[in-house]
Amino acid sequence: MPNPQSPIPNPQSPRLVKPRASGGGHGVGWWREGTRVPRGSYIQEFIDGMPASIVLVGARGRAVPLGLCRQLIGDAAFGGSGFRYCGNILTAAGEDDDVFEPARALASALCEEFALVGVNGIDMIVGAGVPCAIEVNPRWCASMELVERAYGLSAFGVHAAACRDEALPDFDLARARRAAPTIGKAVVFARHGVTVADTSSWLGESRAAGDLHDVPRPGAQIRAGHPVCTVYASGRGSAACYTELVRRAARIHDAIAML
Repeated sequence: MPNPQSPIPNPQSPRLVKPRASGGGHGVGWWREGTRVPRGSYIQEFIDGMPASIVLVGARGRAVPLGLCRQLIGDAAFGGSGFRYCGNILTAAGEDDDVFEPARALASALCEEFALVGVNGIDMIVGAGVPCAIEVNPRWCASMELVERAYGLSAFGVHAAACRDEALPDFDLARARRAAPTIGKAVVFARHGVTVADTSSWLGESRAAGDLHDVPRPGAQIRAGHPVCTVYASGRGSAACYTELVRRAARIHDAIAML
């Protein structure tokens, strides 16, 4: 994918330095005026607002949006910091409605401009209801499984159909958002180094219900700042969903603190 030329931002605005070959916020930090940009990195203007993303499937220059999410970035409740990706909340109708149409238009424009094919994700910052794209991910994204859970859609199925047959699904995201609850996922990071013991005490019913994934094996050594597992939750609105994600993450942190 070509890198478009961007105008030089306001020299007074804060900027970030980001590795070109990275993901999940790894290696992203503040850039100080006059410091050297590391090889393989670039500078991007910092935009204040709500981190969000839209996932889509593209073919023939057209886009079908599959989900609109808020992103959890650097959240200490999950052991995150800085610009580290910590999860997503897939919002339902009644929340972020003012963002939906501009985000859909943005996805369509980028799909046409870059000839995106298959499932893709666009990371955005939303300010005053206006989404600004900061990154295009022409690949499977972490929020795809939330789309599958909420809407019963096979992300791999629509991806394969778009890539093989240039076929797009008959899917109406606006209608789907009215019928589905708000659901979310959060990556739980270790706050200190730990050797995992028996995890049965904190698996409980969560794993059987599909609310706990990526569980480490007993004996696994996890360094501070590295992921432990992924928790899932749903709720009536993003605030309730977020509160439940935090509660479930706290149970994991309490359990590994005793190891």
